[in-house]
Amino acid sequence: MGTIYQTTMTPSKNELLTRWLPQQDFYCGQGQPELVDAGGFRLEDPAGKVGLEFRIMADRRPEGETIYALPMSYREAPLEGAEASLIGTSEHGVLGTRYIYDAAGDPLWHRVVADLVAGRCVPQHQQESDTEEPRVRLISVSGTERTGQICRVLSSTPVTGAYVEGFWYDASGRERRGALLSLS
Repeated sequence: MGTIYQTTMTPSKNELLTRWLPQQDFYCGQGQPELVDAGGFRLEDPAGKVGLEFRIMADRRPEGETIYALPMSYREAPLEGAEASLIGTSEHGVLGTRYIYDAAGDPLWHRVVADLVAGRCVPQHQQESDTEEPRVRLISVSGTERTGQICRVLSSTPVTGAYVEGFWYDASGRERRGALLSLS
């Protein structure tokens, strides 16, 4: 299981995402987002080399709140052919330079998500080492050959079909649930 280090990252993940998110076609806001951590979980790289995280970020503004699902991978070296998915680089206080990618463009993330959907991988707590995250679960899944389509802008509206359900906290602190990945 992956180790969560209590250390700094410069720039922070939130700083990188604040610069990156407005350039994405699924961004719903205008100008710079006001991002707040709202939930998420980690997945384990079987080789133990790449960090894999599903971050749920809230863009909280006076006119309303938008929730984004942002899968990220953290690598010690650039991922060949994934330049378009690079969110940025950061200096990790323990591990050194990390190349941070939108994991939708990382083949390892897709393999681990396939393992999650097939029941061969268990979601991990976002903040605690070696701790499962029971609030992330598969809904209406049968068979093992499903792939996931990221639900980038989240809502707690019920979804039909098979999906990976996750959680986040809204501006009032209430836990919400919804589809993070729709499965096909």
